[in-house]
Amino acid sequence: MLTWTIAVTEEEREEAALFICRHSAELGLLYNWCTVMNSLVYCIEDNGLLIGRGPGGGISGVLAHTVGTLEDGYKDRSRIEVHLLFVEGGRRRGAALLPAVRLLTRKLLELPGEVSEIVFFAPSTEENRLKFGQSAELAKTTEPPCGKLDFYTVAFDRMLRLDSA
Repeated sequence: MLTWTIAVTEEEREEAALFICRHSAELGLLYNWCTVMNSLVYCIEDNGLLIGRGPGGGISGVLAHTVGTLEDGYKDRSRIEVHLLFVEGGRRRGAALLPAVRLLTRKLLELPGEVSEIVFFAPSTEENRLKFGQSAELAKTTEPPCGKLDFYTVAFDRMLRLDSA
């Protein structure tokens, strides 16, 4: 089981960035590497980096998010965009991500404004649709230059129910 915290120090943020770089081939993202790194910078600047540490203390997972979405130029601060969620292979089973979801939910409850929904993109595959369709609503499919992407939304009250589960 991972212990999730907010990456607040420069050292934690650097460690998370290096972790993402080490696992670049496994991230499952269609974006070019420059886009991934640019997105990570926005998340770090927005204090939107959560790290999961394994029993040995090393980082085994990262959740990167921003307040607002690229869709509207980050104007609607009630929408939260998850840019990246990656956990090392052997730690992805069962409810392994529940502590990360709970920490994110609690962090968002502390924001000055109200949060309405969480949004994220994922490659448009049947496997992803089955996986994400259990907890998120498929809002649309887009086809930017990087390939076909599905856009999912999760109402924040649903996240609150997960937090209390």
